[in-house]
Amino acid sequence: MPANNKTIGREELLALIGQQVIFQHQQCEIVELLDDCKFVLQVLENGRNIQATQYGEGHRTVPVTYILPIFDGVGNLHAELLDLGLQNLLL
Repeated sequence: MPANNKTIGREELLALIGQQVIFQHQQCEIVELLDDCKFVLQVLENGRNIQATQYGEGHRTVPVTYILPIFDGVGNLHAELLDLGLQNLLL
């Protein structure tokens, strides 16, 4: 976690898993917190992607996901996270 932001701990970030947000005009749910301080958002609507095998062949559809950084380069909350309105839950 960036040194500039000491008020937000891993526990507070983990507590956001399961929250539903609007991202890029789509209803999404925060489904995971990655080790490098990024959230994984999964689209709850009908959007689907074709998942390729290790050989590049598409065999199944999976929900659309986005990876959203939590902090910007200087340790502040990332602008995209602020747009989701989660700063009130974190601070």
